[in-house]
Amino acid sequence: MIRLALVGFGGYGWSFAQLIPQVAEQAGCRLIAAADTRLSALADRAQELSKAGVHLFADPLAMLDALRGKCDAVYVATGIPSHAALTLAAAQAGCHVHLEKPPAATVQEVDAMLTALEAAGRFCLVGFQALHGADIRFIKDRVVSGRLGRLRSLVCHAGWPRDQAYYTRNEWAGKLKVGETWVLDGPATNALAHQITNMLFLASPEPSRLAAPVSVRAELYAAGPVESHDTCAIEIQTAEGPTCLFLASHRSEANFGPVIEIEAERGHAVWSMRDGASVRYNDGQGESCPADNGVAKMVANLVEAVRANDRSLLRCDLAETRKFVLALDGAHESSGRIHRVPAEHARRVGEGGEARTVVEGMDAALRYGAAARALLSEIGTVPWAVATEPFDLTSYSSFPRRFERV
Repeated sequence: MIRLALVGFGGYGWSFAQLIPQVAEQAGCRLIAAADTRLSALADRAQELSKAGVHLFADPLAMLDALRGKCDAVYVATGIPSHAALTLAAAQAGCHVHLEKPPAATVQEVDAMLTALEAAGRFCLVGFQALHGADIRFIKDRVVSGRLGRLRSLVCHAGWPRDQAYYTRNEWAGKLKVGETWVLDGPATNALAHQITNMLFLASPEPSRLAAPVSVRAELYAAGPVESHDTCAIEIQTAEGPTCLFLASHRSEANFGPVIEIEAERGHAVWSMRDGASVRYNDGQGESCPADNGVAKMVANLVEAVRANDRSLLRCDLAETRKFVLALDGAHESSGRIHRVPAEHARRVGEGGEARTVVEGMDAALRYGAAARALLSEIGTVPWAVATEPFDLTSYSSFPRRFERV
């Protein structure tokens, strides 16, 4: 029986507390302990866990220390600023780790985690659940097999409006830093980070591998009362050849996407969170796969790898997700700073926690940019857009190099 612990069950982590018992019989695991710094405010959830025999802690580090030698893996479902410290502590306690995405905001934090895990003989799965879904893997199989031929480009666009309640739900939402820890929160980093990872995954012809970013050209903007970006246009050049373009905003009028489109030598593929995957080949044939969010498979994947003590079974290894973080850091370096959208191009709608900022013309700009395979500064209809230069990621190992210094 694989013994599991959970850090953070007040937010997204509650889904793990519910999923682990659902997969327990088939996967051969059980949740033995859980910790949350807000334990006293989570009475109902704490009672439910306690009734199930789960030992509760208000201090995650105290839990990890108490479980030393008694726990096989820990699910870390906390905010971005705590990821690196908790992963290091889990490794030192002898636990394998499931780490919520993004693994960290900087490549140096990822490297520190990888070093600690290697020293402890442990591994880490990162919670990009879409990589476990049948729909994303359906397209990946056609890339790996060569059925689609050489990939030329991938583009994703999405409008995901977020309100004031979203930005006040914790101490790091919309922030660049919390104390001395980089957060770089925003659609590219957090809410829609899955899609950049999905594109890098699909851009590589190697099973279970992400394509390696070699340079990034990016424009990061903020229209609302936030420090970090709420709108982005990011172009990633990969070592494997395909270019990945990501256009997203929390300041759109409507909610749409995400949609990924892939142009390849022998066909065209489309993935959407709602409809799943479809492929149309140049010979007129087509295939499709329904949407599958992959969350339950992700929870079970760590247990499977831990039982076999086989890191190669992980579908989303921390080492591979370093490529996502590398692209994210490169995007900030290329942008140089967060560019403010002038107030005359934005308006506030709603009241209280539902109040949000909408940028005029944002929806059309994102859609047009995706269709034209262009950054916002290149489409000619965005007066506040700022052109930037590519940032070379060769030998890049520490953030920041030029961000907020230009």
